[in-house]
Amino acid sequence: MSSSLLRGPGRFTPVRMESVGQMRRPLEVVSQSREYSVIASLPENSTSFAAQAVEGGADAIMLNIEGDESSSPNHFGGYDLHDAYINDVISTVSVPCGLFIGGARLLTEEYWERIMSSAFSFLEMYAHQMPTFVLSDPRVKKIGAISNGYILEQVKQLSEMEGIWAIDVATVPHQSRGAPFSVLDYATLGVIANLSVKPVLLRTQKKLTRSDIDRAVAIGVKGLVVDSCILSGTDEAYKDEIASLGPRRMLTEGQ
Repeated sequence: MSSSLLRGPGRFTPVRMESVGQMRRPLEVVSQSREYSVIASLPENSTSFAAQAVEGGADAIMLNIEGDESSSPNHFGGYDLHDAYINDVISTVSVPCGLFIGGARLLTEEYWERIMSSAFSFLEMYAHQMPTFVLSDPRVKKIGAISNGYILEQVKQLSEMEGIWAIDVATVPHQSRGAPFSVLDYATLGVIANLSVKPVLLRTQKKLTRSDIDRAVAIGVKGLVVDSCILSGTDEAYKDEIASLGPRRMLTEGQ
């Protein structure tokens, strides 16, 4: 059994003719043997970035569609433009793949069913953009992202909802992304970790030192969602940048 936050199914084999439902694998909560897990939100929906993320020690891959103005330019576009790339990644890597759906387009039930034709294992959306029919869909687990402006009572209520598996703290305004992680960021994260009854993830929208990560884990953060806004943007560096954010044990395993 894997000890990571999200357990991978192994390589998919098309010849088995599995249904989409059968190809989805359940997610598992972090075990005591691992400090925290790393979910790599890809800068681009490509097998190249996905493979590098896995080589760098990522426990799961996050693909992206419907990016808005605050997203990476490579996240723009809907499912119908990205479906081939999404399916290529899912069928290539050996870790679970999730999908982040941004707010560039209204998510209707018909559109949702098209999206669900891909065998991703989990979904992430900002809570204010997630329709209730997505929340109640049992086919995939949902990560509820919270942004700047949510009040604490809303965050607590969100964490108590049956359809929400984890909370992703993604509260950094666009103009502040890429800045150093601050004392206020740390204090805010601590309040949310204390409030939430579900696992809390931290989206790396600010640059984190090893000390910052240690502090976040000490107050209860169970995983990092690595946002491309803090990375160099070069293909060659991606693997090492993912590895640098992983638990110490991950960093020493290859030495």
